[in-house]
Amino acid sequence: MSREALRDFLRALEHHQGLRRDAAQCSDDDQLLALARRHGFNVIQRDLCDDARESAITRWFETSWIQRSFQPIPSQSPPSQSPES
Repeated sequence: MSREALRDFLRALEHHQGLRRDAAQCSDDDQLLALARRHGFNVIQRDLCDDARESAITRWFETSWIQRSFQPIPSQSPPSQSPES
C-alpha cells in the first residue's frame, strides 16, 4: 500500500508547484517523509530505499550487454522474386 502512496506522492510533486517547492526545501529523507504524511501520503523510509534500488537495477539493465542479448534480431525479408516469363 505504501508503495502506491509513494507513486501518488511523486505524481503530486510533478503536478503541484507549491508541493515541489516544499520538497526542495527538505534536507533529508525524514523531512521529505514528514511532508508526504502532512499531505496525506502514507510513505515510509523503506519505500524510498526500494525505489532507489529498483531505479539502480533498471539503469543497470538499460546499459548492460545482457539487455541487448534478449532483443530479437531484426528479421531479414527474403528477396522478392520476379515472375519468370
